Amino acid sequence: MIFLILAAGKGSRLGRHTKNCPKPLVHLNGKPLLEYQLSTAAHCGITENALVTGYCADAFLDYGLETFHNPNYQTTNMLYSLMCARDLFQSEDIIISYGDIVYTPDVLRALIDNPQPFVISADSHWRELWQLRMEDPLTDAESFKYDDGYRLTEIGKPLKSYEDAQAQYIGLIKIRASLFSQIIGIFDKMEAQMQRNAYFTDFVQACITDKLTVVCQLHKRQWLEVDTCEDLDTYEFLITNGQETKLGFPEHFFAP
Repeated sequence: MIFLILAAGKGSRLGRHTKNCPKPLVHLNGKPLLEYQLSTAAHCGITENALVTGYCADAFLDYGLETFHNPNYQTTNMLYSLMCARDLFQSEDIIISYGDIVYTPDVLRALIDNPQPFVISADSHWRELWQLRMEDPLTDAESFKYDDGYRLTEIGKPLKSYEDAQAQYIGLIKIRASLFSQIIGIFDKMEAQMQRNAYFTDFVQACITDKLTVVCQLHKRQWLEVDTCEDLDTYEFLITNGQETKLGFPEHFFAP
């Protein structure tokens, strides 16, 4: 199994923190976000790691990881970055992770252990995290709906009400090798339609439209995303004051 981190974006909403630093190397409690992810992957027995770089690509050299480069990172999104690593889509299953998130080994292990070929990790208690981050979660969160069999039916649309968000996608997906041919075909179709700037959630929705079954692996918290300076300030305050459980993490998870 390959652990692929999408790390091409600049993260402009983090202001000074990403002036000369890619978003996954921004520090949280003295440690880069990337190192939390690699530690979690190792804890789950994953040893093959890869990156898609873009902004400040040379900053990742010391990690010695297999890398793929998105030269168009300024004008494309996560989906295009993923397809820059299409050479990985061969015989091994892939875990795909956004580069600006942190999650516990329990979250990753549940995704790995789910037997379905296309599994998306989602937080069923997402509002607790969003309410720590902003006054009105409806302005930021996106739709996420699934049926009685936990099969995803809708993702990525602006929210009109909380009923449209049964959970929230966290930026973590597993795809088995048996689906790679179909997955690449869907991407190529989107690219031919000039959707190079499509979001990853647009791609997942396209997979659903193409009759792929996307199964939801739900969990309660145990993750966070670092998207703004305010996010970082909130997390740092809670962690340094011994309140990481308010973020849904076990005590001492963020210990140096």
